[in-house]
Amino acid sequence: MKIKQTTMRRCLWLWLLTFFAVQVSAQSFKDGMQQGVLRIKVKPELMMSNPQGLKTKMLNDVATTGIKALDELSEQYDVKSIERVFRYSPKHEAKHQKYGLHLWYTVTFNANSSPLQIARAYTKLSVIESAEPIFEKSVVPYSITELKQTVNKAATQMPFNDPYLDKQWHYNNTGQNNGTPGCDINLFKTWEKVAGNPNVIVSIHDNGLDITHEDIAPNLWVNQAELNGKKNIDDDGNGYRDDIHGFNFGDNSSIIAKGDHGTHVAGTVAAVNNNGIGVSGVAGGTGKNDGVKLMACQILGGTWSDLIAESFIYAADNGAVISQNSWGYHNPYSFEQVVLDAIDYFIAEAGSYEGSPMKGGVVIFASGNSSINLPMYPGYYKPVIAVSAIGPRFEIAPYSNFGDWVDISAPGG
Repeated sequence: MKIKQTTMRRCLWLWLLTFFAVQVSAQSFKDGMQQGVLRIKVKPELMMSNPQGLKTKMLNDVATTGIKALDELSEQYDVKSIERVFRYSPKHEAKHQKYGLHLWYTVTFNANSSPLQIARAYTKLSVIESAEPIFEKSVVPYSITELKQTVNKAATQMPFNDPYLDKQWHYNNTGQNNGTPGCDINLFKTWEKVAGNPNVIVSIHDNGLDITHEDIAPNLWVNQAELNGKKNIDDDGNGYRDDIHGFNFGDNSSIIAKGDHGTHVAGTVAAVNNNGIGVSGVAGGTGKNDGVKLMACQILGGTWSDLIAESFIYAADNGAVISQNSWGYHNPYSFEQVVLDAIDYFIAEAGSYEGSPMKGGVVIFASGNSSINLPMYPGYYKPVIAVSAIGPRFEIAPYSNFGDWVDISAPGG
């Protein structure tokens, strides 16, 4: 990745999964729960007469549905809106309904009550399958090292000419950083067989990434219908407007905000190889437009954190087959069923298109950075691949979570 005069003159890139360094902001949290909002999942029979979803209208400044039990709680807790979690998609709605995604709703309220208390009240209703608060997500600092722009003296011995490839010990450890030779992912040997595949789309669920960066832009996924379509129009009917390289779920916008960690992760996955710029990506290709494609799914760093589940649906519906995640919940044992449902959807439905490189999706999560052996979701969720970090001497990184629930330990500490 080209090291710029600004923040990008920074890093020794870590391995694929690392928790990152910005606290979710612009929202009110108390006791680990977002205030003034919760989610409910209605029972399927409630939708038999409402196939397009619940219809709400304001009555005495309260959101009402015409369903007595719901409306009584709405009045009690001063509910201001009841809206679908997963937005309507003309192109994919039938498939979404097959998995019950249309049953999830976000409820916003003004009552000065705990979301957990209100969620419990909803679960007592016969029309509600489940209700849950929105839990706080944690992001943990990662270290960076300033690097000067220098010519890679070992370039002739490297597979590619990227200036900082010899610094990426986790790819090929020869003892740099006081490391143990061989403590790496043996990437150079892998590159002899394959260095990328443009038919593979990896969704980066993170804060924003720099879509203009010279080492990222050539390997970005491109939604051609939106690129060549009309501004502010959903040209491809997927429910999103102007989503050329992905979508910013953190701000509910098509504008991807530039973020250090999102760019960092995207570069580790697929910085363009052999272009004489910065670092190399694990699957960045050989410099011949043959790297994997990066789909930007910004979920953190914005004003929202309750659209995270939707990012998995979007990624699966738009061609991603691998989902990369370096985030987790603030507290052990915390999880949101709506997010797990969305992960299940990605695993089941990703790659469901003609010409896909694989059928079904792979979801990867960091194990977390609390140095504990406790259930830390979503990495703890059995269907995903949980990855912990080891340092350059075959020792677990001092911050990394661990336990028999972790699937892989990978160099990156």
